[in-house]
Amino acid sequence: MTIGSIPPVVQIVGYSDSGKTTLIASLIRHLTRVGWQVGAMKRHAGELEMDQRGKDSWRHREAGADRVAVTAANQTALIIPRHLDLAELLPLFRGLDLVLVEGFKGALYPKLVVVRDPTDLSILGELSDVRGVVTSFPLFQTSVPVYRREDVEGIAKAVKEMIPRGFPSK
Repeated sequence: MTIGSIPPVVQIVGYSDSGKTTLIASLIRHLTRVGWQVGAMKRHAGELEMDQRGKDSWRHREAGADRVAVTAANQTALIIPRHLDLAELLPLFRGLDLVLVEGFKGALYPKLVVVRDPTDLSILGELSDVRGVVTSFPLFQTSVPVYRREDVEGIAKAVKEMIPRGFPSK
């Protein structure tokens, strides 16, 4: 899983409950259907507890382990008891065609901004490298392309244009 280079990143950002997760899930379904290997990453605003108190892995971490991995037949989880920034996480996604990142608004990757309401457009002034707005209401005055939420194929095409080397030929 560590072969290959770090994949291209496209960020999906917006305010809470704007539809970011729904859009990412739709893009993942669309892109994997055409043969892409897509990773997804989400920044959680609060604290997160992946482990269960009293379980062996929790006890390992509480004893001071710097990293704890739990693996089973269907999946593996790596627990690192500190915040990792995007640059530290991306090497874990080597070998994939694309990583869709929800959040990390301050990162310097190309972004699609999901807006639920015209008042949410103020977020555009807070972000760098905005390549488009995804919305369900008419939007006429913007310097970037506007995509309808339902147009997953069109949004996937926009994602393709954000990747320097283009879509994999799969």
